[in-house]
Amino acid sequence: MTKRDLGNKGEDAVCRYIEKYGYRIIERNFVCKKGEIDIIAENDDTIAFIEVKSRKEDSMVSGAEAVNYTKKMRIIKTAAYYTYKNPLTKQPRFDIAEVILKNNIPSILRYYKSAFDMTDCNIMLSLK
Repeated sequence: MTKRDLGNKGEDAVCRYIEKYGYRIIERNFVCKKGEIDIIAENDDTIAFIEVKSRKEDSMVSGAEAVNYTKKMRIIKTAAYYTYKNPLTKQPRFDIAEVILKNNIPSILRYYKSAFDMTDCNIMLSLK
């Protein structure tokens, strides 16, 4: 099983999880030159930009720990581009979902709402 296959399994598990809580999946694997967002989902008042990190059970670094400053900036810039192309009427939020796979099957899911925000984020975007 490839790394991409494991990632897809984790993303599928996260989609099922958030749909149980009333979220609707808008996009998966939104890509632009700024970066990629694994899942974009919405509920009544929020649009969530979700970074999914799938890990095998013996991984030394947790999924949440793997989302460093550089990765956060890429996600924020990608979300800014997305909102430029698709103006928002809902409050944006940045979440991290951590999926632990045992024998290539998602067995533990940790979901961090508002895992990070744009505080101290001084980015200049070229949206073209």
